[in-house]
Amino acid sequence: MSFTAFEAQAQDSDAQGNAPAATEAHSSHTIEDIIVTARRREESLQEVPVAITALSGQALEQKGVRAVEDLRQSVPGLNISGQRRDEASFYLRGQGPGIFNTGQRNFTSVATYFAEVPTDIAGPGMFFDLANVQVLKGPQGTLFGRNTTGGAVLFEPQRPTGVIEGHAKATIGNYDRREFEAVLNVPVIEDFLAVRLAANIAKRDGFTKNVVTGQDMDNRDYKAYRASVLLTPTDGFESLTIIDGLHKDQNGTSAILRQINSNMPIAAALAPYLERQKELGVRRTMIPTLLYDEQYNFGITNKTSWDVTDTITLKNIISVRKSRIDRGSDYDGTPIPTFLYENATLPRKWQTGQEQLTEEFQVQGRIPGLNTSYILGFYHELSKPGFPQELRQHLFGTITVRNLDARDESNAVFAHVETDLTDRLQVSGGFRYTWDKREASISVSDTQGNCTQRVPTGTGPITCPFSADAKFKAPSYDATVRYKLSDDAQIYAAYRHGYKSGGVNLPSPAPEFTRFEPEFVDEYEIGLKADWNVGFPLRTNLALFLDKYKDIQISQPVVIPNVAIQSLVRNAAEATNKGVEFETTLEPVDNLLINGFASYLDAHSDVTVPGTAAVKGRQTAFQPKWKYGFGIHYTVPTAESFGRLSVAADYSWQGRANTNELAANLITTYPGYSLVNARIELADVAQSGIDLSVFATNLTNKAYILGGFPLGGAIGFESALYGEPRMYGLSAKFRFGN
Repeated sequence: MSFTAFEAQAQDSDAQGNAPAATEAHSSHTIEDIIVTARRREESLQEVPVAITALSGQALEQKGVRAVEDLRQSVPGLNISGQRRDEASFYLRGQGPGIFNTGQRNFTSVATYFAEVPTDIAGPGMFFDLANVQVLKGPQGTLFGRNTTGGAVLFEPQRPTGVIEGHAKATIGNYDRREFEAVLNVPVIEDFLAVRLAANIAKRDGFTKNVVTGQDMDNRDYKAYRASVLLTPTDGFESLTIIDGLHKDQNGTSAILRQINSNMPIAAALAPYLERQKELGVRRTMIPTLLYDEQYNFGITNKTSWDVTDTITLKNIISVRKSRIDRGSDYDGTPIPTFLYENATLPRKWQTGQEQLTEEFQVQGRIPGLNTSYILGFYHELSKPGFPQELRQHLFGTITVRNLDARDESNAVFAHVETDLTDRLQVSGGFRYTWDKREASISVSDTQGNCTQRVPTGTGPITCPFSADAKFKAPSYDATVRYKLSDDAQIYAAYRHGYKSGGVNLPSPAPEFTRFEPEFVDEYEIGLKADWNVGFPLRTNLALFLDKYKDIQISQPVVIPNVAIQSLVRNAAEATNKGVEFETTLEPVDNLLINGFASYLDAHSDVTVPGTAAVKGRQTAFQPKWKYGFGIHYTVPTAESFGRLSVAADYSWQGRANTNELAANLITTYPGYSLVNARIELADVAQSGIDLSVFATNLTNKAYILGGFPLGGAIGFESALYGEPRMYGLSAKFRFGN
């Protein structure tokens, strides 16, 4: 087997710097290449010595990806779990969203970015008019805004181009699905001003019936838009402004009671409902009240770059984002108010929200005489709710009103350097130092507004609000050696040290429990990225990694003498995570493209922590050991006057995953499952610019668990959130322009 210089057919960026469109699968001897921004500049996916899975906008459409949970079917090592549908709760390499403190911002181990800016918005309404989605694996603290120890998911929107182009697409399907998407790109002033407008509107009935209220749950109803304006007044200077918005007004997420803990007092009350739920099945629930999930998001991002000289570029990224949420949640799925949150009560409109300002300045440069390139930068982020937050919680029939406030500030300086020692050998490294400051407060009262919060817990005076703050600082750094075996293949070895901020417990039972510390990870990775010629094009990307993960933040019951047992976030665990991630693409014959992936993850705690899921040697929760999948795309030879007929199918499988519960007499895993999707498309029908397609997802109608509320010793029940049933439909897309 030998390397050759067969071209991967990467499509060059256009004169405006637009990320390339996907290479058409029916072209002979081509493997799609994608331009990624893993090192904060545009590079070929195959050139970057980092484990990345990238899906082009065309690939996302072909695979039917419309929400974050759909990504798990195409990305090795990536898993999704959560308590509500549409949440971006990503898990990578044994790390996940971390501890969730209601009313405070969650510092996840796997951050999401839109147009290079951190954002929590990644559900339906995001997957339209995208250039690509990139999943970066491992710590990403030295070059990206938010410190992450597990990875990052980047959503890159299409940029305005220098031609008139666009499309209009309509989709209908079962559960009365109706979706419309439109894109219009106009070069208003040639080589000076271009505008791109995009919108996506979708409605779909729910697939879970509430037998108590009659409400259809798990429906879809949103409107999303983007307006991008690109200014290029002179050579070497450009300013891109992106305005995006989303309004979602849905019926909320269902909860299906799965099991109860017979050792808990609540068991007797829930037992009849568990039997009733088994009779109802997984597509009906018994939630006692109407729930709604309304969300509003708005953002403005500006990215300006200036080539000061041939070797120095200044880049600035500034963004403001705003979100508002009103969302009711029932966690047990029974008529008993065991644990639920009400929707906001009039005249209040919203429960929680976030207003975020980010500012990032970079100096990107080259030192030709030393074959060196570099990036120097500063990052600032400020986040706060922007209005008084209030949540009404039912816990075993008692209603409490929680007023919450928070303020998070992060500042960092960073540097990254790459040096080509020879034509084939490159060394690179980065360093970042971060200062985080977190402030939060909570007041708990009854429905009449009387404060019921005692601090210290149970013994102290009535205190509203209880406030706490903490400061953290730490370095992040990495080093990579890359060797090019040929123009089409490279091997690399990398070391990365990552950091994730600590936080505060509210209210704190005692001063020593108020603050919890940061997490740290040391990762070692070796990888291969290669394009081969074995008589046909073959791509193989392989990564092996070992992570030493320490000071892990977990919820741990703490005994307060003579008072109570309270669940608090503590740094109480260490873990070793190791695994393999593999991706391949080949075109064995003309018009047939095959891709596949597989991943293995061994992620377990190195210590046993009583009362928690951190049991020595046990696989980390929500992350199966094995995942694999493959897809085929065949273009049927037809006359050009007829159109391009293609058939595609995808299969994915993942093994069982642990939950956070330990008791051996209870179900402690989510079962493994497989999913099959299919699509038939006739593109450019009779050279009209019209594409017609029929599609189906979850073709075998598998009932699989996407997430839920795992059984906890303090609650006594477990509910599950099930993935979508079989979905099918057809779409028509009219393209014009380029």
